[in-house]
Parts: sequence; structure tokens; C-alpha cells
Amino acid sequence: MQEMAAATKFSQEDWKTSNFLVSSSAERQRAAAHTIRQENHKISNHTENVTRWTQHGTDNSLKDRVSDIQSWRLSLTKTLQDTEDEITSLTKCKECCEKALEAKMMPQEIVMECLGIREQRFNIDLVADVTESELEKELDVIVSLQMALHQKVNEAFDQICILRDVQAQLSHDLSDKNEALGIDTECAELCNSSTTITFHSDPTRIKKGIINPDQWEAFSTANTRTAEEEIATSTRLREAINHAIQQTTSILEGQWTATNYSLRKRLHEMEQAQHELEWQKKNTEAEIAETEESISNLRQALADKTPPLMVVNTRLENRIHRPRVELCRDPPMYGMVEEVAEIAGVQHSLSEKLTTALQGLGTLQRTLERIDRDLESKTACVSFDKECIEVRKKLGEHQKAEDLLKPRTA
Repeated sequence: MQEMAAATKFSQEDWKTSNFLVSSSAERQRAAAHTIRQENHKISNHTENVTRWTQHGTDNSLKDRVSDIQSWRLSLTKTLQDTEDEITSLTKCKECCEKALEAKMMPQEIVMECLGIREQRFNIDLVADVTESELEKELDVIVSLQMALHQKVNEAFDQICILRDVQAQLSHDLSDKNEALGIDTECAELCNSSTTITFHSDPTRIKKGIINPDQWEAFSTANTRTAEEEIATSTRLREAINHAIQQTTSILEGQWTATNYSLRKRLHEMEQAQHELEWQKKNTEAEIAETEESISNLRQALADKTPPLMVVNTRLENRIHRPRVELCRDPPMYGMVEEVAEIAGVQHSLSEKLTTALQGLGTLQRTLERIDRDLESKTACVSFDKECIEVRKKLGEHQKAEDLLKPRTA
């Protein structure tokens, strides 16, 4: 009772004031809550629109990005295919040039063989003639053509290496484009209801090595431009190689024809000289035979003068022994003295003729020996040149086969 008596009692006015304050406060709080709810609804709608519009913009940006990547992907694919096709074409052209270079080995061996054969000539016929000059010129031509073709092979090899580097760069670029296309396509397909979406730690970080779109496009543009330039260079090189193959073949054919003409002309000259020597040998042998017969006749004539001379000598000697007055210089004695002088003169004349004939015979025999030596040399040279012609026939057959190596124009 004492506790109840101690409690403070409020007045009627305090009670009314308290109720008013509670009601007023509740109304204010409800009004404030209403305002907040209205603002929340407004900002919720606004943020929803902003978020959706931003996301729509991102979606469109990703689609544009995917389109750009696809465009570059098609361009890089075509350029890569063009590069691979050019590598194949240049490789085939290089192989054709290598075969043409290899095909020059046989002509070189044949020319050197012909020069070796003709080095077997001897005596006066070991001549530095036009044929030898043409053979040496042909050898020089072959060596220079080999150097030209070898240079083209090296150029083709270097260009193929460059094209392979370009091919690798394009392949890497295209591989990166394919990977980026897969990532951006997947990103473009993501939506708010996707099951793969989640939060990530610091997704807005700037990764080291990131570039801007202009640098991105400039990189692929440079790769494409480099590839196109190297393809153009390779195309010009293939044209130069094909021209070199045709030109070297034409030059070698021209020199080959000139050497063959010179060789046949020289063979004709040698055969003419051989025939002339054979004719000279025949006539000289005939003349030697006639001279030997003439010498034999002279010796016989000279021998025939001995008996008459012995007769007249005997007569004169016998008549010297005539007795006394019979030892007379009568007409027979004058006649026999004249006969001795006449026979002596005839013998002297015959001896001179015999000496002259013997000298002439010696000269003819020495001439015949020289003719025989020259004829032996000419015969050997004719044989050597004929052998060269036979050897060079292989070059003609080889040339027909080499024609197959000439590039065919479309």
C-alpha cells in the first residue's frame, strides 16, 4: 500500500499531451517512411534502367568486338592461306631451280671431257683453235650460269625462311584471335540468369601488357601488311627464278650450238688436210718409186759404160806396144782417145745425175716421213674431234630432257 502510495501520478493534460506526441510522432514517422519508400521506388526504377542500359551497351560493345575479331579472323585466315600457298609455290620453284642447277653438271662434265680429249693432240696439230676457244667459253658460260642459279636458290631459301616467320606470326595472331573470340563470344552470351556468373576478386584490375584498340588493330594490320609485302616479294622472286631458268637454258643452247658448229667446221678442215696429205703421200710414194727406178737405170747406164771404156783402154794399151815405125798416131788412135774422153764425160754426167737423183730421193723420203708424221697427227685429230662430237651427242639428248624443267606459264 505504501509503494502504491509512493507512485507519481500524471495530470490529465500530461496524458493528453503524451497521446498527442505519440500520434504525431507516428504520423511523422509514417510520412517519412512513405517518402523514403517513394524515393526508394524511384531510385530503384532509375538504377534498374541505368543498369539495364549500361548492360545493353556492354552487350552491344561485346557484339561489336566479336564482329571486329571475326572480321580480322577472316582476314588473317585468308592471308595465312595465301602465305602458305606462296610458300608451297616458292618451294616448288626453288626445287625446279635446283634441278636446273643440277642439270648443268652434265654439260660441264662433257665440255671438260672434250677439252681433255683434244689435249691429246700432238705435233703441229696441238693448236689453240677456235673450237678450243668455244669449248672454254662454253665452260665459262656454264660456270657463270651455275653461279646465277645457285644465287637464286639461296634467295629462294632466304625468302622461304622469311615467309615461314610471317606464317608463324600470322598463326600466333590468328590463334590469339580465336581464343579472344571464344572468350568474348562467351561473355556476350552471359546474362543475369546465367549459371556461370559469380563475384571475382578485383575484376577491374589493369593487367600488365594491356594495349588500346588502336594498338590492337595496328598489330594485325602490320602482320597482314608484312605478309602481303613478303608474298609480293616472293612472287617477283619466282618470276625472276623462272626467267633465270629459261634464260640460262637459252644461253647454254646458243653456246652449245656455236661450239658444235665450230667443232664440225674444224673437223671438216682436219679431214680436208688429212685427204690432202693422203694425196701427197700417194704422189710422193709414186715419185719415190719412179726416182728409185731412175736411179737404178742411171746406175745401170753407168755400169754399161765400163766395158766400152775397158775395151778402148785395152786397145790403146795394146797399140802402145807397136814396134818402131808402126807406133804411129794414126786415125784409130785419135778416135780411141776421143772415145776415152767421150766415155769419161758420159760417166761424169751420169755420176752427177745419179748424185742429184740420190739427193732428190733422200729429200723425197724425208718429205714422205714428214707427211707420214703429219698424217698420223691429222688422223688422230680427226679421231679426237669425232669422239668429241659423239660425246656431245649426249649433251643434245640431255638438253631435250632439260627442256622438261622449264617452267610452264599458265
